[in-house]
Amino acid sequence: MSVLPFASRLPAFAPLHPLGRGPLGEWVSLVWPLEQGPVEARPLVVKTFLLASGLAPETRRPLEEALTLAVPLRHPGIARLHGFQVDARDTLTVVSDYVPGCSLATARRRVMGRGARPSEAFVCHVGAEVAGALQAAHGARVVHGDVRSHRIRVGPRGEVTLTDFGLRPARPLLRRFTSPSRPDVVELPVREDAVGSPVEAREDVRALGRVLLELAVGNAVVPEDAAGVDAALGDVSPALRDVLRGALLDAPRETDSAAWLQAALHDCMARGMTCHGQEAVVRELAALPGAGPLSPVDVYVGAASVMTASASVRERTLRS
Repeated sequence: MSVLPFASRLPAFAPLHPLGRGPLGEWVSLVWPLEQGPVEARPLVVKTFLLASGLAPETRRPLEEALTLAVPLRHPGIARLHGFQVDARDTLTVVSDYVPGCSLATARRRVMGRGARPSEAFVCHVGAEVAGALQAAHGARVVHGDVRSHRIRVGPRGEVTLTDFGLRPARPLLRRFTSPSRPDVVELPVREDAVGSPVEAREDVRALGRVLLELAVGNAVVPEDAAGVDAALGDVSPALRDVLRGALLDAPRETDSAAWLQAALHDCMARGMTCHGQEAVVRELAALPGAGPLSPVDVYVGAASVMTASASVRERTLRS
């Protein structure tokens, strides 16, 4: 298979389990690395995207640059990108860290399914951890550009990880699936959607604010105007309300806005939620992957042993 100049060496791996399709139509698989020592070796996730054919090099260049910038990122809250490649068939392959647990989207659905909401301490903990990951990325001049709940994973010991750095420019370049039952039927992206506009670090913070507001109030529709935000935050405590309002409307526009949000959320926990210690937050996080409906990717990625999974999900669709 010939490899186009748009490439970075992929690590060698052996397949473990197919996981199905992701939210952008990509194939997702769990694999085992073949180039790591036995101490550090753990599963990786491979995502394969179909790009629209015949894209000009200048059209694909933003995606190549974004992925290249994301490869060196190292932070406990960032799922490491191990490599990527585009082959002659316009197939983008991305290899990244395996992250145990479930997505924040799944966690939210489970809590809402029980007629409850996550505690505000949970919201602050998740937000502070993601803001810390964004701060590290922004310090390296890397903007995520697509912070959403299904790209945030929560683990059984309180780990919070942001995934899919570098993939935002791929969205307008993907082949469009015209029918869920016929994934082989695709359409080309709209011409004016082929080149995304630059995204500033401040937009990452605003996107995280939308995720946290959705998590705190249980409403999937986040208003854009100040009056709508204030109305949505009516049942939220004053301390958290001020932080979320600031993230959505008033946060500083310079590159340290993620640092501001992380500090504000930590301060919010320290001042307004003294009854919720770190252990309580971890217990709440740990309870989420243990019961309730899971998407296929969470069933496998969150399994105690990926080698003993009993059901195939090859033809299912991943909702988170």
